Amino acid sequence: LTPKFVHQDCQNNYNGRVVYGKDAFSDLNFMDKYMPAKVEGKWEDAKGFLDEEPIEISETTATSPTSAAEDRANSEALLAERYLDIIRSEAIDTNIPRPTPPFWGTQILESEDIPFEELFGNLDLQALVAGQWQFRKPQDQSREEYEAFLQETVYPILEAWKERIINEKLLAPTSIYGYFPVLAEGNTVYFYDPKDIANINADILNADTQPINSFVFPRQRSLRRLCIADFFSPKSSGIIDVMPLQAVTVGHVATEFAQGLFKSNQYTDYLYFHGLAVQSAEAIAEWTHTRIRHELGFGSEDPDNIRDILAQRYHGARYSFGYPACPNMQDQYKLLDLLDAKRVDLIMDESEQLYPEQSTTALIVHHPIAKYFSA
Repeated sequence: LTPKFVHQDCQNNYNGRVVYGKDAFSDLNFMDKYMPAKVEGKWEDAKGFLDEEPIEISETTATSPTSAAEDRANSEALLAERYLDIIRSEAIDTNIPRPTPPFWGTQILESEDIPFEELFGNLDLQALVAGQWQFRKPQDQSREEYEAFLQETVYPILEAWKERIINEKLLAPTSIYGYFPVLAEGNTVYFYDPKDIANINADILNADTQPINSFVFPRQRSLRRLCIADFFSPKSSGIIDVMPLQAVTVGHVATEFAQGLFKSNQYTDYLYFHGLAVQSAEAIAEWTHTRIRHELGFGSEDPDNIRDILAQRYHGARYSFGYPACPNMQDQYKLLDLLDAKRVDLIMDESEQLYPEQSTTALIVHHPIAKYFSA
């Protein structure tokens, strides 16, 4: 288990095994196994569980600090290559209709604007139940038995927490989103001040207008050589395009309530609530993106079920920083600045951590063939 903070005055070095839990449920499972093993003398710090076969690391599989540094340098060099290639992909048609937004600039939607029924309707139940809550189907269990378990045990837990969240106001759903005039050149998307657009029917940007910000995206090294910038109107055309940006959160109230559960040793409730809060933030992001598609005029193309929505079977795409198409987390500072997200108390600190904790940001691409793509 990896502690978040280490006391600066600690002089004794721990030379034993470090166990990393990918999530809180894994941590609890480990502790359930560790505590009796410790009491029974079946655990040693240097070896781990004594009743398990030790894991041998050969010289050929061990990673030295030097090789790790070399791998990192090679990865950075490959990424730099992807930024240097600025020739547009021939797979992206630039001659497409550009949607007209209902307004230029930003808008804030607060709890009273985001119905909980619609929010919960956008939950990714697979990510919540199997991912956050770790209720996965055992290999020796049939699909029918697993579905019965979900219906009889898991979904009643979910419904109880939904009701409690609403009654006790444990989430404060908030979305700030907006429409920005943009033009693309090479791998760069230039953002212009919405105030420079005289009216929403304007389609040609004045040549003297200067951008207020920009994002540079990497390009695929192979396949279709895609780059997010390719989906937007070329700067040489002067034809105004639009990029929606969004940032959503469930508020500080969720973080504070989760911390309260943890400090009072209500670990099971903490895990249920924390997981649901995380997925609720994702649900607000999905809800906001749906709203944007409708406001841009192609919401009628949406599928009629949440499964297909979550599978991105709709017009355009939503990208978040840190993924292959836009890996630079530093760009998230720009996004928050363009949205002026501090108005809803949403910030990112120097360690690139969003606050409140359960928050997400994204940029929206309206081009009809835009989808997720790998590096």
